[in-house]
Amino acid sequence: MRRFLALLFGLCTTAPAAASDPVTVFESWARDGGAGETAISVLLDGTETHAVNATRPVDLASNSKVITALCVLSLVDGGALRWDTPLTTPLGPDAPPGTVAELITHSAGIGRDSTQLRMGFWLNEETPRHAHVTDIVLKRDSQRGTRGQFAYTNENYALLGRIIEVTTGESYEQACRARVLDPAGVEGALSPRFAAFAAWGGWRMAMAEHAALLWHWFGPQGRVGRDLLALPHIARGDGMYYGLGMNYTAEARGFRISHAGAISIPFGPKTGAYAVVYPFGAVAATGYDAAVADPARFRDLSNGLENLLSPR
Repeated sequence: MRRFLALLFGLCTTAPAAASDPVTVFESWARDGGAGETAISVLLDGTETHAVNATRPVDLASNSKVITALCVLSLVDGGALRWDTPLTTPLGPDAPPGTVAELITHSAGIGRDSTQLRMGFWLNEETPRHAHVTDIVLKRDSQRGTRGQFAYTNENYALLGRIIEVTTGESYEQACRARVLDPAGVEGALSPRFAAFAAWGGWRMAMAEHAALLWHWFGPQGRVGRDLLALPHIARGDGMYYGLGMNYTAEARGFRISHAGAISIPFGPKTGAYAVVYPFGAVAATGYDAAVADPARFRDLSNGLENLLSPR
């Protein structure tokens, strides 16, 4: 399936070669991964300190999932949904067992991921494929996943995209812009290339905007960041969790919060993004025109940036 497309998620933890500034660390890392174009924005306590091409829109790939999760959080906070809302309530009686929270944490038992074989055929479409993927899931005789176990799949977030549309009566993009981007004071839009993947991989945003978005929601005073584990999450062992579209890694100073995405279409576009929120008040949002897939490389980048950004 990966020869069609991979949307991957970031892990965190071991350090690259020494360098004098975060931009150099990142650009060296990106070039080693085959990137020709790069963008980065680094914030310390909410203020940008380092940037290259930070105002140029970049496809977020799977880093779009956090926008979907935050949109659902807003609907829960507003009383339109509950975390324990059964999927049958918004999606009808044919929906599989599971709850909204279990979709958020990839633990609803949904699968196998039908998007991986289809995404290459959905390029340059203007309309999200949430309803289409939901129809595929609802027509299955059985799901291949195990409810309660973590299994990362785009279908979970496609269903969340459809739930957002059904619950709000708005387009997915309008609903999430009003509830997630506008409160953070940032701009973004669905990608002209990947809008069909909207809820699971279709957003496009400048890295300065993406970093600000993450600081607003996941910073120490943010709605999510001030008490990560009070919101839906699933333990993955060794102090690691998956929560609202992001990975959480427990450290002595708090949680390192990260996610990565990659899109690789055979004979077509390749793009990637990686973002990390550190427990000492730093955020780094990066984008590049390569599909980096090795979790160890993200650990190296995260630790290399930390070495330069962390207070001594």
